[in-house]
Amino acid sequence: MKHWIFAGVSDKRELLLYLSKILTANGHRVLLVDATEQCKYKYSIGVHEDEMPLTEFCGIDIASGYANALELFNDLDRNGESELSYDYIMYDLENPGFCGQDIWAEADAIVWVTSFERYALEKSKEQFEKLLEQYPELQGMKVRRVYVQSVDSRLSEHYIRSFVSSLPIVWHEDFIEMPWDETNVAVRLESEHARTIGFKRVTRSYKKALKELIEQLTEWDSPITRKALRYAERRRA
Repeated sequence: MKHWIFAGVSDKRELLLYLSKILTANGHRVLLVDATEQCKYKYSIGVHEDEMPLTEFCGIDIASGYANALELFNDLDRNGESELSYDYIMYDLENPGFCGQDIWAEADAIVWVTSFERYALEKSKEQFEKLLEQYPELQGMKVRRVYVQSVDSRLSEHYIRSFVSSLPIVWHEDFIEMPWDETNVAVRLESEHARTIGFKRVTRSYKKALKELIEQLTEWDSPITRKALRYAERRRA
């Protein structure tokens, strides 16, 4: 079992749902943990209760409404499940304290997901500072960078990284930008209202970035990733 932490205040739902769909298309069992402050995933998948337990959506198990990871794992145990029964667990964290120090320390990948918006950058820095203050043993952890809603601008990656350069974190040299355009926005909106994960019309540049990210995280060979992407496109929710 591998677990990945996706930190930052930017909206990561689109990215994580696509990643989950690719993983399930390759035959893996995935648990996607909604640790956003407003439990945003319930709006994406059509569940409107204040507290949403473990719910299956498009072949993915999505957990939302839990106070922390321990509460989630205890609930899994009560229902005859275990976190070890999943191939991948992905955390969408807006509250870094949702996961205890052991989960952060043992994560197979930690990914900072942010847009270029000033609020997202400053707020994410604050969250990392609070996390490292609470768990100083995590200083020196390795973190990847993914920039969502990426558009052509005069803002360089070097400048964006300067917002968090003072943090005692080891940053992977490689970074990924997820291109943002009207087609991808339309696919996302239509998918939310149809209660599915639209994939076929996603632009080639976005799929290329997804392919690169999934290969970094899984270390799959390129042919395996291409096959999973093709299957994810054809698969009906």
